[in-house]
Amino acid sequence: MILAAGLLVLVGLGLFVAGLSTGITALYWGCVAACVAAAAVLVLARREIAARTAPRTAPEPAQVPVAAGSGSLEPAAGAPVAAAAEPPLDDEDPPVEEVEVTDLLMVVDLKDEVLVVDEHPRYHVAGCPWLGSRSTFPLPLDEARTDGFTPCGACRPDRTLAARARASRNGA
Repeated sequence: MILAAGLLVLVGLGLFVAGLSTGITALYWGCVAACVAAAAVLVLARREIAARTAPRTAPEPAQVPVAAGSGSLEPAAGAPVAAAAEPPLDDEDPPVEEVEVTDLLMVVDLKDEVLVVDEHPRYHVAGCPWLGSRSTFPLPLDEARTDGFTPCGACRPDRTLAARARASRNGA
C-alpha cells in the first residue's frame, strides 16, 4: 500500500510538471486528485498497521460475588462458583502455550523427545497434568512441530525445553 501511495505521488508530480510546461489547468486538477488518492491510501495503510499491532487484551477472570458484610472471602449463597484449575474434560484439549520468541529460537531445532496423544493436537513433556492416564507416544520435538503439533499450555513444553537447553549450554 505504501508503494501505491508513492506511485500516486509520482504521478501527481508528473501531472504538475506537465501542467507547468503546457499551462493546461486540467493537469493541475489531475495532480490534486492523485495526491488526494495517495493520502487516502496512506491513511488506510496506517489503520491496517495499527490494527495488526494493537495489543490483545486477555479476558478478565470471572468475578465471584462475596456476601455483603460477611467479612470473609466465601462466595455469596447461591452464587455460581468457577472451578479453579479443573482438568479439562476428556474431549477438550489444553490451550496452546504462548511461546516467547527467545524460547522458540532455542527449541526450533531440538531433537528432545516430547509426548503426543493420538487424535490430539498438542505435544507435552513428561509429568503434564493433562496427560493423566492417556496413552502417549514419544516423538522428537522437531518432528512433532513438523507434523503440526502445537505446545501444550498446561505443561509448557517449549519453555521447559528451552530452560533445559540454556542450562546445558551454561554447563549447569
